[in-house]
Amino acid sequence: MGKLHDKTVKKLIKEKPSVRHADGDGLYLMTPKRGDAYWMLRYTTAATKLRREYTIGKVVDWSLADARDEAAKLRLAIKREGADPVQERQKVNGNPFKTLNDLYADYYQLRQREIATHEKERSLYEREIAWRIGKVELEKIRPLDVSEILRDIANGYGDKPPRPTISNDVMRMLKRIFDHGMKLDVTQFNPASPFRPRDADGEEQAANYPMTESEVIEFFTKLRAIPAQFSRENYLACALLIATCTRKMELLAAPWHEFDLTNRLWHLPKERTKKRRAIDIPLSEPALSWLEELKIRSCGSDWVFPARRISRQARTPHVCENTLNHALKKLFEQGFFSFDKRRVHDLRGTARTMLGKMGVDDSLAKRCLNQQAGNRVDEIYNRHAYFEERKEAHTKLGEWLAPFVNGSETNKIVDFDAVCKS
Repeated sequence: MGKLHDKTVKKLIKEKPSVRHADGDGLYLMTPKRGDAYWMLRYTTAATKLRREYTIGKVVDWSLADARDEAAKLRLAIKREGADPVQERQKVNGNPFKTLNDLYADYYQLRQREIATHEKERSLYEREIAWRIGKVELEKIRPLDVSEILRDIANGYGDKPPRPTISNDVMRMLKRIFDHGMKLDVTQFNPASPFRPRDADGEEQAANYPMTESEVIEFFTKLRAIPAQFSRENYLACALLIATCTRKMELLAAPWHEFDLTNRLWHLPKERTKKRRAIDIPLSEPALSWLEELKIRSCGSDWVFPARRISRQARTPHVCENTLNHALKKLFEQGFFSFDKRRVHDLRGTARTMLGKMGVDDSLAKRCLNQQAGNRVDEIYNRHAYFEERKEAHTKLGEWLAPFVNGSETNKIVDFDAVCKS
């Protein structure tokens, strides 16, 4: 039983006869001449045997009974776990990552160096996570908060349709963010770790729908007929995505200094690739002619596809990542083509499929798409870039594609046997 009583505490606070009043077992009532009265625990650290003083809280917030309970918990932790409350509080107060937004800001700096699609990932965080739990303190975020976010996205909320793929993306992102927090020792557990794809509405199915040759012919033939609805720049972008086997933003965000048109070469640096692997892409004769036209259309810009609207609000100096997506989406929604909807990424899939049909070796076709063939050991030791072999494959692809894009042989299908033998 302690020495102090509630009436005694009130009297001591009012009279302030001295600064320290013992209750027992290291708990003291502190009544400074200036400022509010507070509870303080004195203890000795288990490791260093140092005497420390830990402020529990003000008397107006903590009753005598509450202060005794808290002091008992702290003493037990000090004795059994070797805890040091003062050191732990200093650690918390010195932690710059109070909320999830604070932690994400540091995590984003890391992702900028790791992946080329960091802007897309940041946009996803701002749209789906930040407005929900971004301002919540890290230690207050629970698995239930994560579950509600994943279910809302998977089932649809507001005017948004069900988006299971986005739900999976958010789940993986939250896991990485909280893992980053655990590495920095600013959070003790990962509230997203228990979740699996089934919690985000199931495993994702790879969406890859390459176009057939007849669909490629129809695609470019009909697009040429509507230059007002589908700009020449968009048209050439579609052609180059197939001819170079690259990803959308690797092309659309490309600056001119990466291209050596004289030597028919595009040096794509590792910073702008998904897997952080640099590659020298040989340019076929058709691809070179399309780039030369874009050089004229860019009107001296540093970018192959400069932003269409010049304004201070423009996010990037090159075209937005959604420009080509939206342009194609509108046409498919209008039933402009006779075949099912295709995404921009399916142009890359079309290139891969056609390389296979042309007899290009599977491992070489993967290298054309900058997908390293073989295992990790092969990636480290086999440094041969197969440039000449890839140059030949890109040449075949360009010769097959050029008549459809240029419109010189709209209704004529290229003889594959002839192309493959050349």
